[in-house]
Amino acid sequence: MRETSLNLLKEVPFFTGISEHIFNNLGKAINEMNFARGEVLFSEGDTGASFYVIKAGEIEILKNDPISGRQVRLALRIQGDFFGEMSLIEDSPRFASAKAVSDCVVLELSRDSFQELLMKDPSVAMEIMGVLSSRLREADLQMIHDLEKKNAQLEKSNKRLLETTDKLEKSNLNLQSTNKFLEKIISASKFFMIVTDGEDRIFIYNDAARNVFGHSFKDIAGEGISSILNPVGNKELLNEIEHKIAEGETWSGVILTRTLVGEKLFIELVGARVFDEKGEVFATLYMGRDVSDEKNIERQMILLERMATRGEMAAEIAHELNNYLSIVLGNLELLQMELEMGKTDKAPKKIDSMKNGLDKITKFTDGLMMYSRPTTKKEEFDLHTFLENELYFIKTQNRYDNVDFKMDLDKELPIITADKSQIQQALLNLLNNAADATANNEGERLISIKTAFIKDDESVSISIIDNGHGLDQDSRDRVFKQHFTTKEQGHGFGLLAVKRVIKCHTGKVQANNNPDGGATFNITFPIKPDENSINMY
Repeated sequence: MRETSLNLLKEVPFFTGISEHIFNNLGKAINEMNFARGEVLFSEGDTGASFYVIKAGEIEILKNDPISGRQVRLALRIQGDFFGEMSLIEDSPRFASAKAVSDCVVLELSRDSFQELLMKDPSVAMEIMGVLSSRLREADLQMIHDLEKKNAQLEKSNKRLLETTDKLEKSNLNLQSTNKFLEKIISASKFFMIVTDGEDRIFIYNDAARNVFGHSFKDIAGEGISSILNPVGNKELLNEIEHKIAEGETWSGVILTRTLVGEKLFIELVGARVFDEKGEVFATLYMGRDVSDEKNIERQMILLERMATRGEMAAEIAHELNNYLSIVLGNLELLQMELEMGKTDKAPKKIDSMKNGLDKITKFTDGLMMYSRPTTKKEEFDLHTFLENELYFIKTQNRYDNVDFKMDLDKELPIITADKSQIQQALLNLLNNAADATANNEGERLISIKTAFIKDDESVSISIIDNGHGLDQDSRDRVFKQHFTTKEQGHGFGLLAVKRVIKCHTGKVQANNNPDGGATFNITFPIKPDENSINMY
């Protein structure tokens, strides 16, 4: 070894304290080696045969990680550090790899050179072993210190972990308790609750929902909301609801839907997004209740109010007519008495008075007819949904007990524009007449409702067909004239009102007998009435 290298070697902390004689002999056995940055001195698993001391540069000790397959740095050795000392006394595989972090100068003492030196000068080997022992003790003490320090850190971390675990367990218990409480609230709620996740899959479905829609949670878990909500007569309604909810708005309203067994229900529905603490969409909530009974009661109340109003008007009309009739009857009685007494001179005057009274009655009734002219408020609506709603309500009335309804609806019929309340009244009168016409049937009571779209003149046709007693020739001639009726206690206003409503919509109404018995009443009016003609007749 050159003198400059020996002088540098003496400055390496590992060789401090070695005598000059021993150092000179040792220098003859040590090889000086240069390694470039990134070069590997030895690899893990190689047979260890040399001991190394870093004269200059840095060496990293690397260990293969069996899990990730990557190398993990165990230590960084710098100038004066040594490694591989066990190779001097035993032939064993390298525990780790050594790699140059920078350009390095390394002093290598091979096991063969060390054993040869040991044979020539045992004192050299003993002094080297002494230094190694000392450095190993220092390394052991440092390792023990490091282990104690790391152990204290681990104990501290373990304590924090136990505290955190305890808090998590308590939080989990509180969460479980809260979830059970919420489940009880949801289960006991009289409102149906359906919750879907971000992919529209149902994961909450309470008992009220099962009672309303007829599905069990097992049947619909993981399905979309469309498996539950089935709007009648408006296929796009569900898409409209979902679109509004998707925009972050709340949808609310009453819809007619069909249940699992085909029953139609009016439900009051509210739909809205549910957000988590980060403001992101967590789920969609649909909740509501069955309001079919309320709708039915509301409808009956409206009919009762109309009947009460008509009753009050009838009483007022009867009072006015009685005043006029009293005058006529009074003059008639006086005329009869005078004629019996042979007095005829005042007869023309009393006859004129009676004619005058009858004229006043005629003018009064004509005024009522003018006053009763309906005002029309037109709107766009789906006629088929409207018809289904009407049937849903009238089926509960005693008049329609045992009546079998059949629907024959034209699928090409577009949205119509008409006065919904007037069309409702006209159809109700025709359906009531059809029910009365079939009341005495010994067999089946059948009422059919048929719609047709007449493309040539852009109009709609609605036919009410029954299997009742039909119409005789006289009835067909007078069916839509004032005061016509075939009922013992009828007043003849129903069919007249139908004619007036359809005429108000610039349409036509017809009545005919069916070949197989019964009658057909048909009304026809434009899909979109002329602005100038509506309300004119």
